[in-house]
Amino acid sequence: MSFRPAVTSFLSGIRPAAPLVYASWHGVVADLWRVDVGQDGHGAYTARDPRFVVVLDEGESTLRLGGAGFDAQAPVRVAYVPAGVAVRSRFSRGGRLTHLDLHFDAGALRQRLKAGALDAGHLMAHPVALPEAPDVTAIARLLAQDLDGDGAAALARDALATALAARVFAAAGLSAVLPVRGGLTGRQLVKVDALMRAEMRRRLSVSEMAEAVGLSESRFAHAFRESRGQSPHRALQALRVTAAQRLLRDPARSIADVAAEVGFADQAHLTRAFGAVVGQTPGAWRRTHGPEQDRTIPDSFSQDSPRLLP
Repeated sequence: MSFRPAVTSFLSGIRPAAPLVYASWHGVVADLWRVDVGQDGHGAYTARDPRFVVVLDEGESTLRLGGAGFDAQAPVRVAYVPAGVAVRSRFSRGGRLTHLDLHFDAGALRQRLKAGALDAGHLMAHPVALPEAPDVTAIARLLAQDLDGDGAAALARDALATALAARVFAAAGLSAVLPVRGGLTGRQLVKVDALMRAEMRRRLSVSEMAEAVGLSESRFAHAFRESRGQSPHRALQALRVTAAQRLLRDPARSIADVAAEVGFADQAHLTRAFGAVVGQTPGAWRRTHGPEQDRTIPDSFSQDSPRLLP
């Protein structure tokens, strides 16, 4: 194959449960992994190339990722790791893990994103970790079925891989970062995102966001909506809801405490925003996404007797 991904890794306590199956085409390599995770397993990885990771097992993902841009305590179903970003991985419990990795040649991924009129430079620089992404997982399972079977044409695999990448950025709220007239630049969006994350626990005004990128309040609000498809207020609410989901996994925290911690005025305010974003009340969500017994068992990847598809 012409493109060969390069990953520097340290692995311990993880054993292959089946031979690695992989395929390559047009600047992409897909790996289908099945491993058994031990009690003291752990891993650390730095890849030269951008890659996507999707956990295929049913139920809440046991994978946790740490490193720049990742919350080591949150479950990860789907991740995008930019080129050169070092990550550490662990598990909430041991057992079997099945996951699909898509390694992209950086130029090949950039070309695909630009073909969709997306700001490739901005998207490719942002780590992404999603606790759930049903549409992404469905695409990954189709691709995994292809790898496990006789193998479809490279064109079909490429369509699935490209769709998966696009949906990951969309699920992370980044797909609307377009070089459209009147929108914010990629650098401006990075500044606003960082400000929202840092100051979400207090009342953050649109005027402060506008000042951070050197625009008037009205100009900023218009440009933000052009770029993200929603108002700055809606984007900030969604960020707070995501932070609330992580805190709600702790049974020691009341919903009112969580509301205050992530910047909502009170529990009722959190409930309204949570329902608008998630479609459930915080209490209902907590009952179906309760805490697990976290035995802190990290992840690893090993390539042993791989099977290459045609």
